[in-house]
Amino acid sequence: MKRPGKSGASPLGSNKAGLREVEKILDKLEIEPSGNLEVRDPEAVNVAALQIQLKPYASLAEYVVDMNLYIADAVNRRAQIAVLPAFAGMLPLSAAPQASALVQKLIPPDGANEDSLLDINGLNDLLSHLSDYAFDTYFHTFSSLAARHGIYIMAGSTLYFEGAELCHRAFLFSDEGGLAGYQDKIGESPLEQGLQISPESEVKLFETPFAPVSILIASDAYYYECARIAKNLGAKILLCPNAFIDEYTPVDSSLGANMRAQENKIYAVQSSLVGDTGLGFSMEGGGRVFVPNALLGHKNGVAAKTSGRHEPDIVCVPLNLDKLDEITDPYNSSLNQDFMQKYVDRLY
Repeated sequence: MKRPGKSGASPLGSNKAGLREVEKILDKLEIEPSGNLEVRDPEAVNVAALQIQLKPYASLAEYVVDMNLYIADAVNRRAQIAVLPAFAGMLPLSAAPQASALVQKLIPPDGANEDSLLDINGLNDLLSHLSDYAFDTYFHTFSSLAARHGIYIMAGSTLYFEGAELCHRAFLFSDEGGLAGYQDKIGESPLEQGLQISPESEVKLFETPFAPVSILIASDAYYYECARIAKNLGAKILLCPNAFIDEYTPVDSSLGANMRAQENKIYAVQSSLVGDTGLGFSMEGGGRVFVPNALLGHKNGVAAKTSGRHEPDIVCVPLNLDKLDEITDPYNSSLNQDFMQKYVDRLY
């Protein structure tokens, strides 16, 4: 969907102004570099899945301070990369000017399709007016937090206009605050279809100091092909920002990112939002770190999970990349090595 009557310039201030404001707030917090990346051990890559609370923010400072608390918690658990949820970049919208009136337009009118959680025209109108402000705030906050804490941050995803075109995009920031890369949504959900967001045709690989990773946004983690491409590119960890509407069930935990980890013998980190949207539906948490069953003493694929489905929380666990090589070797991973020797070329 194109931005109506907009040239792409932000009406609420420039990127530089947004960066200065964020930096002023962070300066007062006196953040010390963590040193979490000083030791890079492939047998212990520390990943954190963040379950973040949906809440209105009355000011830019309130938002920045709150995001720092989440990242600081992950850092204190020795995280080297923190993974935020899908739509994390939408959280600053409530702090934007004129937000309250525009948010009310998101509620579907009477007589609308029961499956329509949001009024698409209202969402496009809100994004047309406020996405520049929200995006600048979101982008500069996590770029600065990554640099100040000295860790990688996969800052979840957001909807925003790049010029006149609307996109759904996830961002990865390096420990120096630079943009390590971004991934656009591949599979079109009803939301992307309603907003006329063009689907991405490429799964990307991002090289980090500790592991090659790929990002699968929300429903992209439910497609076998996306994860297989990532694995073939060399990914060892899938970063899966997600957002679960109304209820997160045991079935949800068994599908999506968990299945992709099992099929491809790689790790998957799933983050989520929790809380009431104020629009007639809520989000339930499903923060998880998924591991191939061959590396677990049990068979549900869940190495760690957040403590509940309704509260903000963080899980952080070390992942052993070297173990993946052991279970993906078709000769050594089978008890019947003669059989595998004979038929491996047909199976792999």
